[in-house]
Amino acid sequence: MENSTSSKNNDDQQTEFKRFATKRIIVCTLLAVVGIWLFGAVLGFFERPSQVQVAHKSDSPVQVVPPAKKAKPKISHEPSVKQGSEAIEGHEAAESSETTEGSKAAEGLEAAEGHETAESLETTEGSEATEGHEATEGPKATEKKRHYDKETAGGIMTLNFIALDKALTAQEAVEYLREKHHDIKKPAHLFVVDEHGKPLGTISMQQLMFAAPDSALEDVMAVDVMCVKTGLSHEKIKNLMDRHHLQTVPVIDTADKLVGIVKADQVIHLAQKEAAKTVTHAPQPAPKPAHTEPAKTVTHAPAHIAEVKKPEHALPSPHEKTAVPGHAPAPTHGLAEVAETKPRPKGVAFVEATIKPLSYELNERFYGWRVNDILNFTDNVNNFQLGVLEVTRRTAVSLTERISRTGTTASFDRNLENAMNWFMIKSDRYWFPSPESKYKAGLDELKKYKEKLEKGEANFHTRPDNLIPLLMAYEDLLGSCEENLVKVKEDDGSPVSFFKADDYFYYAQGIASAMGTILHAVLEDFLITVESRRGAEVLHHAIESCHHASEIDPFLITNSSLSGILANHRANLAAPMSHARFYINVLIKTLST
Repeated sequence: MENSTSSKNNDDQQTEFKRFATKRIIVCTLLAVVGIWLFGAVLGFFERPSQVQVAHKSDSPVQVVPPAKKAKPKISHEPSVKQGSEAIEGHEAAESSETTEGSKAAEGLEAAEGHETAESLETTEGSEATEGHEATEGPKATEKKRHYDKETAGGIMTLNFIALDKALTAQEAVEYLREKHHDIKKPAHLFVVDEHGKPLGTISMQQLMFAAPDSALEDVMAVDVMCVKTGLSHEKIKNLMDRHHLQTVPVIDTADKLVGIVKADQVIHLAQKEAAKTVTHAPQPAPKPAHTEPAKTVTHAPAHIAEVKKPEHALPSPHEKTAVPGHAPAPTHGLAEVAETKPRPKGVAFVEATIKPLSYELNERFYGWRVNDILNFTDNVNNFQLGVLEVTRRTAVSLTERISRTGTTASFDRNLENAMNWFMIKSDRYWFPSPESKYKAGLDELKKYKEKLEKGEANFHTRPDNLIPLLMAYEDLLGSCEENLVKVKEDDGSPVSFFKADDYFYYAQGIASAMGTILHAVLEDFLITVESRRGAEVLHHAIESCHHASEIDPFLITNSSLSGILANHRANLAAPMSHARFYINVLIKTLST
């Protein structure tokens, strides 16, 4: 009896000990997790990457606050200088002493209107911290930027911007800004991003205030946003901003995630710094001799002899041009060359290339437009002209519906709409109306649109979503040509005749000729967009393939078997046409990712 009682007591004691040990283990585990979380939070392990402030629909009142932004009273001059110095600490180790002095002088330089020095350039980010309208960049942000070359977009970008989730409504976005960014003194840069951080568009404070409270940001945002990769050089960024008149450019990484923005003043300061260095190292003009004057040196000599006896050691400044007597040379300040090489407005090259092929067929080709001739003796030229016309039609449609508009709700440009309609007139009509007159009227409308581009009165957008529809139309057109060039039987089962093979050949050549001309202009006007996605080389290959296709010029088109002695010129032309289609397809995929 006693043994059973003692064994029962032992079992109870063991059970109680297990319960006690289990409770201790659970409590210790919870304390360890809390301790690890607190330790990681202090060291910043759980902060949002890149300190990007993104307001989501599920956590719109929550925001990751950088350490430098906590306990931020009304900014005075002394704390501002200190914060500005800390924000750029470690950004340029070789110039740390210059940065500290530049940060202390930033407030004084901002107070002086129009005063710019080389030291103020070193403290661009430091002076931004003193303005008080954006969060100060912390040490982690500076450390992240050190991984990029200081002369690329990743090195000069600022991480102070506001990103809003596309699912937010206008009212939720306004409440978020009032709660978290009530101290904004200047118009903020608001970007709309998706769930992966990819920029989708921009929205202004005014648009938010006047939008319907329950409307989603993706419905009211402006989709005309142009991004640059982190590795793009600052010279190309400056050209992009000058060409498109941009004040800010968003920067994306290899995953197309928004990581920062580049402001126009940053790029301008960098360019001015390089210009100042060039001027500093330029040879200075020697002092003019003061002991005599050329007129007194030869009192009785002719004028041309007096010019020869001018002092040879008085060399002109490299910034001076040959001056007209009696007129002082105008100061250039090292910027004259930039002003003289100002690029053309975007879109001008594209419109000119669209006009050129069809204009040649109408005005410069011997005997002009031949498709609607009563006596059809030159069917080769006729089919070539039909190919040129088809490329012009599809380009005009893309230009009217996509490239010149910001979205599906934007109105059509009147000149482009007229041109698109005139190009749709049947090519074989003889009169009422004649195609020649209407095609010329369409080209005139394109010229009017080009004049508006030069005056800044028309739109021409170079986003990837503007270019992709044009490339898709070209891909479809090349696919149709490729099928006609390789098929051996018609749709009704009959073999391709000699005359039909001739028609297919010259129609495809007209396509390649006009398309190659326009793709050259695409490379010029969409250069930044294509280069930012690493598609310039692919576009070069597509242009080269079109050029090869247009250069094939046999004396007689033969349609022999692929295994026969004579050539099959359709198959010969199909090879470069297929290559062009392949490269355009690759470019579409490149721009879509």
